[in-house]
Amino acid sequence: MSDDIEARVRAVVVRVAKLDGERAGFAADADLFRDLGVESTVALDLLLSLEEELGVSIPDDKFGDARSLTALATLARGLLA
Repeated sequence: MSDDIEARVRAVVVRVAKLDGERAGFAADADLFRDLGVESTVALDLLLSLEEELGVSIPDDKFGDARSLTALATLARGLLA
């Protein structure tokens, strides 16, 4: 189940942040904003898209602290539990 959540989160990040090629295969611990260059203006769209995809409400402060795929997937697992 956890691999499924990570895959779903990755798919949303790639789609919303418009990552392509090598950037789409980013390391799970890469900082989305610093390492991958995801614009901060994309954060709200990313938050809303993750909430829609996963069917959860993600608190803004917790989302703000989750800056990697690993952190986002861990947050999602906790909210889905």
